[in-house]
Amino acid sequence: MPDLRRVMIWLALAGLLAGCGGGPRPERQAGSPATPTGSASVAGPTAAPEGSASAARSSGASRAVAGRADDVNGDGHADLVVEVDLPRADRRDLVIVHGSARGLDQQRRTIVPSETFWSWLIDAGVRADLDGDGFGDVLGYGRSNDAERMRPHIFWGGPRGIDPGLPPTPMPLPGQSDVASYRTVAGDFDGDGAADVAMSTPSGRNDTGLTILYGPFTREGVAARESVQPSPTGSDFWRMSVDRIDGRRATALIVYEGDDGEQTSGWLLDAGPGGLSKAGRKLNKGMSAAFGDFDGDGTRDVAVGDDGSRNNEPGYETEAPSVDRTLTVYYGDGRTKAFTGTSGPAVAGDFDGDGHDDLAFGGRKRPVQIFWGGAGGLRAGGGVDGAGRAVVPLAAGDYDGDGDDELALAARDDGYEVIVTDGRRALSRFNL
Repeated sequence: MPDLRRVMIWLALAGLLAGCGGGPRPERQAGSPATPTGSASVAGPTAAPEGSASAARSSGASRAVAGRADDVNGDGHADLVVEVDLPRADRRDLVIVHGSARGLDQQRRTIVPSETFWSWLIDAGVRADLDGDGFGDVLGYGRSNDAERMRPHIFWGGPRGIDPGLPPTPMPLPGQSDVASYRTVAGDFDGDGAADVAMSTPSGRNDTGLTILYGPFTREGVAARESVQPSPTGSDFWRMSVDRIDGRRATALIVYEGDDGEQTSGWLLDAGPGGLSKAGRKLNKGMSAAFGDFDGDGTRDVAVGDDGSRNNEPGYETEAPSVDRTLTVYYGDGRTKAFTGTSGPAVAGDFDGDGHDDLAFGGRKRPVQIFWGGAGGLRAGGGVDGAGRAVVPLAAGDYDGDGDDELALAARDDGYEVIVTDGRRALSRFNL
């Protein structure tokens, strides 16, 4: 059977799901998909034309999409959202640690316990201001009670962040169905400034469709409109990775081929005013992915790497040399470059504030390595001093509001420790 692929994210910690098939496959959903709207975008992700945002968005929404999708209490500092998965204690708590002028403040945290919501934050791309009120929201997956099916839910942000006393809003599922779709991520796929949601939805007896729900969303979780397009992989899919929402451009999407614990290829769908392209670009195999502008040329790049998981069924335990412990960077100008030597989750952010995104990659059984951005693209650097060896990249954000990103690492020996770094050395650490 494959390794357990657990996701510990706020953003971009790829996970292991138990059992053959890399975890539960999407539950079947019957119903008539909506007619696709908009034309395919064949160019790379572009900024939306000025004034193209929906008139339904409030002035608060305009402030929120300008880089505050990760700020659930609207104080100008990014917040860390993480699923604290403690299997021995049978707990899957959702924890929000708020940013401040001094960085992540372990004294200011919100905990949504398993008794309130059994959380399963599976994929990267769970932060967005979905209703356009100026506060970041959290797109979660799970259930509020044992009788409820696992499905996407929305935790609404506000002046005090997420209220753990209020149950999250279950998202209405497209079509006529009483079963949940499996994967859901948030982005801005048409570049209009309003957050959208991509959803894996069964569209036939043996097929899966890609449903796009376009925002803004009502407080009942209802989208302004929706479209459906065929699976870019040509078959079932359940994993996706998405670019970060910043309010200035459309966000691309990676849809992965189905897996059984092994590394599979992702299909990169460009985004633009017409929405996501219908045909994707097939990438090298690798279940880790992170978007950024690594060479500072204004176009988006994407790094795809081996996350370390393997299908351990006899005869399938290894990966090809072009995949094993390999990171492949696809630049917006058409260049590609490969690095070898490590594997694990990937997280991107501008850690040194020079205007070029950097990348943290590795972990689990190997040290985390930092790749620094520059005019020529990523270059391999060293590790993070004082972080320890048994850490993995967890998330990146401007938690102290100083203009550059901090890198959060996770250590999971007997608990769940978060180490906040500047990409070179550990700045602080606390246990969740």
